[in-house]
Amino acid sequence: MIRFKNGFYAALGTPADENGTLIRESFAHQIELMISAGASGLLCMGSMGRMESIRDRDYRAIAEACASVVGNRIPVLVGVMDCSTGRVLDRIESLKGLQIDGVVATPPFYSKVGEPGMIRFFEGIAKNKEYPVFIYDLPSVTQSPVTIPVIRALSQNRNIKGIKTANMNLILDLERNGISCDDFSVFYSNLDSFDAAIRAGIMKNLDGMYSCSPVNTRLMYSAFNDIGSAVISQHLNNILKLRNLFLREDVLASYSFAMELIGCPGNYHCDYSPPVSAGLKEMIFNCMKEIGEI
Repeated sequence: MIRFKNGFYAALGTPADENGTLIRESFAHQIELMISAGASGLLCMGSMGRMESIRDRDYRAIAEACASVVGNRIPVLVGVMDCSTGRVLDRIESLKGLQIDGVVATPPFYSKVGEPGMIRFFEGIAKNKEYPVFIYDLPSVTQSPVTIPVIRALSQNRNIKGIKTANMNLILDLERNGISCDDFSVFYSNLDSFDAAIRAGIMKNLDGMYSCSPVNTRLMYSAFNDIGSAVISQHLNNILKLRNLFLREDVLASYSFAMELIGCPGNYHCDYSPPVSAGLKEMIFNCMKEIGEI
């Protein structure tokens, strides 16, 4: 079992051309930027990687490209989100043989799921023989938060190896009860409070904004072991400034423009997303110059 080190984990974007096909060179450059910035691991096809809108015919090839570029230098997790146990298991089966370190799944997201159903869902996924399972707590999308009773039950399953969550209370409960450990990794994902989380000893952070802000991410985590350092908050504020601009229009379309500016071109947004306005492009460009990304 691979050990997931403290540090930052970058959720990668998925660059596609006008036909929806992966732009491998851009993807590889993004991965190298993250490794150079000091990433402890990568999430391929999470929310930032728009896993839910990737075509089935492209799915394995994207995961394979990521694993190939990384070459076992750092851990790679791959999103397998879907709305039934069977469909998730099909996704996992399609990844068979790839050198990845685990799969990541949200609860089903078409309709709300109660605690008993959620436990059955993840236990069913964990029966796969290929990869360890990591839970993705994303209630803003799934309508179904991963609760403390659910995670206490699922953490006993030997093939469920961690959780990604923005719920600080859930993380603190896991730590109080000895569930957060080398054999069960907890990745905190509330970008707005990463500096506070680090000061509180929550040392694995996962987000997609890292991938479009490699300079500030590297500088932020260069002070990682000095938890009282103002450097962490300073560079987090820069990343948040850019994120807040994205929120003015379509987030992933805005992200696409930012990625182009750092040399990773492609459509990172859904095929139906409107383009970013010229005015917002100018604001993003000026912000990225101001914070030192370009």
